[in-house]
Amino acid sequence: MSVITSAVAPVLDTRLGERVLRAGVGLLYHDCARGAALGAARLLTEAFVHAGRRHGTAPRIDRERELFAKAVLATTDRMAARRAASRHFMETSGLLWARALAGADRAGARRRFERVHGFEPPWVLVVAPTGACNLRCPGCYSGESGGGSMAFDELDRLVAEARRLWGIKVLVFSGGEPMLYGSDSKRILDLVARHQDLLCLVFTNGTMIDRDSARRYASLGNVTVALSIEGLAETTDARRGPGSFEEVCRAADMLTDAGAIFGVSMTATSRNCEELLSDELLDRFFADRPAFYGFIFQYMPEGRGPDPSLMPTPAQRLWIWERTWEVIESRRIMLIDFWNHGTLVGGCAAAGRERGYLYVDWDGNVLPCVFAPYSDVSIRDVWDRGGTLSDAWASPFLSEIRGWQRRHVSGGGPGECGEVGGRMLRTCPVRDHYPEFRDMVLRTGARPVGESAGSCLSSPSFASSMADYGRDFAALSRPLLDEEYHSG
Repeated sequence: MSVITSAVAPVLDTRLGERVLRAGVGLLYHDCARGAALGAARLLTEAFVHAGRRHGTAPRIDRERELFAKAVLATTDRMAARRAASRHFMETSGLLWARALAGADRAGARRRFERVHGFEPPWVLVVAPTGACNLRCPGCYSGESGGGSMAFDELDRLVAEARRLWGIKVLVFSGGEPMLYGSDSKRILDLVARHQDLLCLVFTNGTMIDRDSARRYASLGNVTVALSIEGLAETTDARRGPGSFEEVCRAADMLTDAGAIFGVSMTATSRNCEELLSDELLDRFFADRPAFYGFIFQYMPEGRGPDPSLMPTPAQRLWIWERTWEVIESRRIMLIDFWNHGTLVGGCAAAGRERGYLYVDWDGNVLPCVFAPYSDVSIRDVWDRGGTLSDAWASPFLSEIRGWQRRHVSGGGPGECGEVGGRMLRTCPVRDHYPEFRDMVLRTGARPVGESAGSCLSSPSFASSMADYGRDFAALSRPLLDEEYHSG
C-alpha cells in the first residue's frame, strides 16, 4: 500500500490527477454508478487499515479502523444519494482529503522537519482567532477571554508558517465564536479563501450563520461547519440560552440547502451523555438532517465555573466508549471522541505531537490543547525575536508534554500506561494523569491562561479530585480495555 501511495501522491498534484479525481467523485452523483464507485473504495479499505497501522497491532484496533472507514463510505453514500452536498463541494473536499491521506502537496516541508527532529510535524493547526462570543455558556473553556482578537495579518502569517514549515493538512477554527471575528474588514471565510488548498473546520454555535454565509461555505468547498449542541432542545437551551437549539437546526438547514457539509459538536457531561447518544438525537441530526460527522468532547473542568463533578464518571466514560462503537458499527455514523478513540490516533494528539495538533489563542498564546490552558510561549514574542512557529513549538512546556506522550504510548510509562492493552484510552495528561501534568506545568514555568486556570492549579481540592478521577478510571477500565486491546 505504501508503494501505491508513493506512486499516487505526485499524480494528485497535477492537473490530470485533479481532473481524474474530480471525475471519480462526480460518479457519486449518478445513481447507477455510485454503487460501483463506492464498491471499489471498499475493496481498498482492508489494505488501508493494515498499511496505515501505526498505533498497535491488536485485532480490535484493526477492527475499529475498518469500522470507521466503512462509516465514512456509508456517510458519503447517504450524502450523495440525498444530494445533501453540492457536487462542487464534494469534488473540492474529496481532492483535498485524497491529497492529505496520500501525503501529496507540501510533503517536502514534512520531510525537512522529520530530517531535523526525527519525526513528522503536526498535521493540524487549531487557532482561536477571537475570544468574543455572543453566548455565555457555563463551563466554556474560553469563558474568561474578555473578547480579545488576533489581527488578520497575524492570523494569516500563522497559517502561512504552519504550511511552509510543517506542511499542515487541516486548519481548525475554535473560539470564542469564530463567526464573530473581524479584523481589517476581513472575516474567517476570507482567511479560508486565501488558503483554499487546506481542509478547514469551523466550530460554531450556529447563531451567526445566515443564507449568504451558508452559500459562501458551499462555494468555497474546503470548509465544513461543526454546530454545537448539548443534547436535544431542553438540554441545549439550558446551557446555551433559550432558542439555541432552534438556531442550530436553522443553521443546519441553511447549510444543507446551500450544498455545504456540516456536522455537530457535542459536550458530554455526567448529566447529558446518555441523551447525546440516544437514538432520538442521532435520528434528528443523522437521519432527519444530513450531518456528516459528530464530535464528542467530554467535559473538562476549566474556563467559566470549572466543576470536576460534570466530567462523565468513569462508568459513564466506559459506556460512551461502548455506545459510540455500537453506533459507528450499526448505524454507520462517523462519531469522533478524542478520549475514547485514542486507539485511532495513538493516544493524546495535543502539544504539536507527530501527526497531531497545536493550539494558538487570540492573544498569541501557544498552548498544548484547548482543554489545557497553560502556556510558556507567545507567538508574538517569538516573532519579535525573529523566530517562527517552529521555535514556539520547541518551547520547554510543549517539549515536555511530547516526551511524556512518547513514553506513555510506547509503553515506557509507569503504572497503567505501561500496559499493552487500553493505555491509548488513558493518555490524556490532564484528565488521566493530573499529578504528572501539574508537575510539568510547574517545572517548566508555564503560566495559567485565564483566572480559573490559576486557581485550579493552586487548589489542593481540585488537584485531589482530578487525581482521584484518573486513578478511579484506570482501576475500572483496565481489566476490560486491556483485554479488548490485547495484541494476542
